[in-house]
Amino acid sequence: MNKTAIITAVAALLLAVGVAQADVVTDDFEGGVNMGYWSFSGGDVIETTGGNPGAWLHSPTLDTFAPILDTAYGVEFFTGDYVAGHVTRISGDFQTLHADFGTAGYPLALLLRDAAGTYDNIEDDVYVYWVDENLWIPQAGDGWTHYDFDIPSDFEGAPGELPAGWFGGSYMTGSDVFPSDRTWQSVLANVEKVEFWWIHPAWFGIFQQWEAGADNIELELMVTTATEESSLSAIKALY
Repeated sequence: MNKTAIITAVAALLLAVGVAQADVVTDDFEGGVNMGYWSFSGGDVIETTGGNPGAWLHSPTLDTFAPILDTAYGVEFFTGDYVAGHVTRISGDFQTLHADFGTAGYPLALLLRDAAGTYDNIEDDVYVYWVDENLWIPQAGDGWTHYDFDIPSDFEGAPGELPAGWFGGSYMTGSDVFPSDRTWQSVLANVEKVEFWWIHPAWFGIFQQWEAGADNIELELMVTTATEESSLSAIKALY
């Protein structure tokens, strides 16, 4: 069994069951494989060299207010029930190769979207996002920059309440007002899309030409039972 098949099996196992050993699923784009169906625009290319290291996902030309890197809806590797899966972290290596008017003042954000299973209708979408206005997007010419986002998937707040540092919104309430009838755990239990924004999700930006890249996107989760540890070991032994 090849490496990609092993990672696929591990990811499917760990997100399908309640997963206290940490395990990491990594999308490094080696061999032309894009496990999360990550995309900036649909015009992306997997380059074989120049990554951090090796292969990487390259978007040569983006005409947008800010790059947004996201998974396909419902893809099995990086979406699913983050509460049952005890997801603790998402990270990635990113770079900005060009932006017509510069990149100063743009923060990088992680957004987790619950689309209510209706992928062609944004009106019922609810999302949460982490953003720090002092954590800048990768600056043009600086090469690869690593970002870590801690996911407090075990947070149990009242409706409308979010963990410290997190914000939320919906089509109906706006991008900076989390619905008062939803909980953090209800969104985390149904993450159907993962998105990295090269801007605060509640801001507007000037349209310009961008060039951007991504590598080593990781999701970390916890294995908690002997059965799961045994299953995980058996799968890894095949590699």
